[in-house]
Amino acid sequence: MKKADVFILLIVLVLAGALFLVLARGGGGALTAEVYLAGRLVERIPLDGPVTERRIETGGGGWNLLRVEPAGVRVAEANCSNLTCVHTGRVSVPGGVIACLPHRVLIKLTGRAEGEVDVVVG
Repeated sequence: MKKADVFILLIVLVLAGALFLVLARGGGGALTAEVYLAGRLVERIPLDGPVTERRIETGGGGWNLLRVEPAGVRVAEANCSNLTCVHTGRVSVPGGVIACLPHRVLIKLTGRAEGEVDVVVG
């Protein structure tokens, strides 16, 4: 192997490592609530701001009232028939989901929770 080959190999390894670090951290950051209506993403709400309420109009007079806070998100009120979405309570971890089937609303948390472990090496 020539010096130039070693140099090129070293550059490729450094670039691959940098790319890996960028991609590994790409899904991170603060938690975000993604609100879907009838399967379509209608809003992304970051959970790192102040406590707020958002009313989601679902059509035909339907609505869901979301309470968004740094600790998570929940459906505070809704005018659906079974209120399962309200009784679900607050979700606060990535992958957490709240569904309101009568209104075809889905709230999904994405991102990384503060203090969440990325990798465990043993």
